[in-house]
Formats: sequence, C-alpha cells, structure tokens
Amino acid sequence: MIPFHEKSDIDVRRESFAAFNCELRIANWYEALFTSEGITIRSKARLLRMEKLKMASLVGENPGFEFLQECWSDDPVLQIVIKKLLAEFPQWGVAIVDGVLMKWND
Repeated sequence: MIPFHEKSDIDVRRESFAAFNCELRIANWYEALFTSEGITIRSKARLLRMEKLKMASLVGENPGFEFLQECWSDDPVLQIVIKKLLAEFPQWGVAIVDGVLMKWND
C-alpha cells in the first residue's frame, strides 16, 4: 500500500482505484443508461455475454442460473437468445414462467 500522505492510511493502490471505479459504474448505471459511455459499457457487456451464451450452446453446458438471470434482467436481446437455449437444453432445469427465469428442478 502506498500511503496518500505520509500520515495517512488511505489505500491508493491501482487495484483500489479499479474496484472503486467498478463500484462507481455499478452505482451510477441507471443514470448512465443513455449516455455515450453507458451505451458503450452495455454494448461491450452484451458482446461478452453473447460470447458466453454461444459457447454454452456449442458445448451444451449450463453457464449458470445466476448468469442467465443477470442477462435476462439486463438485456432484452439476450432474452431471445436465452429462450432459444432453454428450448434446446431443457436438462439445464431452467424455465420461463410469466416472463421470469425459474429453476424447476429444485
């Protein structure tokens, strides 16, 4: 840890700034939805999520209920992809009930 000031114990490591930046972005995501930065962040997130969903469809492996739920609640385009995946892989034990993802095998 590099002190901010000699008599300070404030953590100013690069990792701390990265974590703070991430937390700040999450806290302000709603406000930034329609700014150019918000659109860029969401489009990058969509690309990463889409890649993971494509891999899941190729391998047939469940990417995880939490991941599916995160994609489902955040992006309407990914909802379409998830609907197709769940129809193709019912063994994952996830169903859509009244527009909500649910685990049905628990």
